[in-house]
Amino acid sequence: MKPVILDLCGGTGAWSRPYAEAGYDVILVDLPRDVRLLRRAELPARVHGILAAPPCTVFSYARNRYEPRPDELVAALSVVDACLRAVVSCRPRWWALENPRNKLRRYLGPPVLTFRQWEYGDPAEKPTCIWGDFNAPMFRVGVRSKPSTFRTSRQNADPKDAVTPPGFAQAFFDANR
Repeated sequence: MKPVILDLCGGTGAWSRPYAEAGYDVILVDLPRDVRLLRRAELPARVHGILAAPPCTVFSYARNRYEPRPDELVAALSVVDACLRAVVSCRPRWWALENPRNKLRRYLGPPVLTFRQWEYGDPAEKPTCIWGDFNAPMFRVGVRSKPSTFRTSRQNADPKDAVTPPGFAQAFFDANR
């Protein structure tokens, strides 16, 4: 029986890709399937790990002039809540919830890990927080300093910016098999 990884709000599946490539059974739960409607009976009896990346739009500092309406905030927090309920229900060996450094810290407290993508060899800055119970991935040797070609003017300005960078995804996999 292959170990099961739940990839909640996984979008492209970039974070769970190293697990799929290594032969794990990856269950991607993303739109049009709403993680908030996920029932325990729909999931395997044993879940090895949970990756969760709830949408960050409402919590984003990149939209700092925007104050979400109460219904938008409740909807966004309900997605985070659904991810955390899956953790409690499935009791995986490890779990991690990712979001760019943003206002979500007001609700979840300090993250276990904060990193910048270039620390794992990916050419971007975006500070990212991870909450959960997991082994922190090691920074890639020789890439701990910013690349001299680094340029950015916006965070999360393009949908491709929301994809988990491959260097971090691989490092996370290596630390949490």
